[in-house]
Amino acid sequence: MHSVYCRDLQQGRSTLELGPHASRVLAISTRTVYGEILSALRVSVLDSSFNPPTLAHLALAKSRPPYLQKAQQTTELLLLSVRNAEKSLMPGDATYVQRLEMMYLLSLDGRHGLLISADINDNVAIAIIDQPIFVGKSTILHSFLRSRLASLHLSLSAGTEAIHRPKLTFLMGFDTLVRLFSPKYYASEEEMTGLLQDFLSPEGQDCRIICARRVNVTIDEAFIDRDRIHFLNIGEDEQSFSSTDVRATVAAGMDNWRRQVTDHIADYIIENRLYASNAM
Repeated sequence: MHSVYCRDLQQGRSTLELGPHASRVLAISTRTVYGEILSALRVSVLDSSFNPPTLAHLALAKSRPPYLQKAQQTTELLLLSVRNAEKSLMPGDATYVQRLEMMYLLSLDGRHGLLISADINDNVAIAIIDQPIFVGKSTILHSFLRSRLASLHLSLSAGTEAIHRPKLTFLMGFDTLVRLFSPKYYASEEEMTGLLQDFLSPEGQDCRIICARRVNVTIDEAFIDRDRIHFLNIGEDEQSFSSTDVRATVAAGMDNWRRQVTDHIADYIIENRLYASNAM
């Protein structure tokens, strides 16, 4: 099934594909009475190359947005980008299908921390997208989610359409945040400013960002002041973990990479001989 999603994106037939149980995730994550939406669908989007997923990814995915009220819930979306503003598929990398399979394993490993409640089996969806820029990803996700909610026969009360549009929070590491605010990924600095204003403004796409904390933050403080960007501590060990280091350590034939990933993902890397021809 995962290979079908990848093929549809790579052949240009789609820009976004969700996993097979995503409709159920959306349905159980939106409070309704008699088919009418009572509260917005809130989605925490962990967008990454997942090559491979690490415990840092898991820590970010399990983080609760600090601005949520106690009764408010959020759906987790693990989002794989097949086009990255800075990265391309390299020889020796895990294929996109393999990354989707590892994302599924990550969702299983984190299921206790990612559950809405004990009465719901899961609220984690997996998706793949063909869009390198976050502003574009948000546009595609908003359109897709609204269409999917409509297909579930959920209606909006009169005059409340804006209130009940999906609320997206993007979870990211500090390096990704730096790229988001880097003019080199946009046609001009003016374009970057306009797109980010729309991306983060409550009057625009109304997105928020949660970023793993790192010292010497150098981004536009105005967005922090307006409560659009939040920093959190994911753990001293976790903030030092990286997919790049896992790949390099596996390739060097060392074993200490295993502490950076879950047991299921470590087993998957070994069984599929990822990142090194002599992986155990």
